[in-house]
Amino acid sequence: MPTGRTLNDPRTMLLDAGRRVIAARGASALTSRAVAEESGVAKGVLHRHFADFDTYVAALVDDEAARIRGIEPRAAESAAAAVTDVIEQTFTPSMLALVSLVIGRDGVRRRLADRRAGIPLLGEATTAVADVLAAGREVGWIRPDADVPVLSLALAGSAYLLAAGALGTLPRHDAVHEFVTSILVTSI
Repeated sequence: MPTGRTLNDPRTMLLDAGRRVIAARGASALTSRAVAEESGVAKGVLHRHFADFDTYVAALVDDEAARIRGIEPRAAESAAAAVTDVIEQTFTPSMLALVSLVIGRDGVRRRLADRRAGIPLLGEATTAVADVLAAGREVGWIRPDADVPVLSLALAGSAYLLAAGALGTLPRHDAVHEFVTSILVTSI
């Protein structure tokens, strides 16, 4: 489907199209054909800018990881409020869809394994929660002896399991706040 039009930033356009496909139809709908159709270009354009489809998915994961690394809590009245906010900003349907693609596609995992340990995106989520907990410890919301790495694993892991169990969406805000508070109760 050649368009005959000049593409100013085809890489970004293709990544944006993939995000729209995932947001609208989920991880299983993400194919090179769906991305080409969504972006309005021929499939060859995708393959001109990405060595293969796993490389394309890895680029989507890298972009999502950068988004997660940039998350700051918007709520700041307590550790539980700040952590709840970061979890809700992190565990979006698109992030969860990308995690399922990473888990399900060996080629994507291989491409990302050189750059990060653990499961991509879940590691970034755990770090985002750990950063909030460490800041909370500095302002006195978290006990000085609290084990921030363990707490962040428990919180991020619980968020992922709750979202995965709910078919790709986090539970309501009050339910997220409740599990965060339950995990933090001995540390505040």
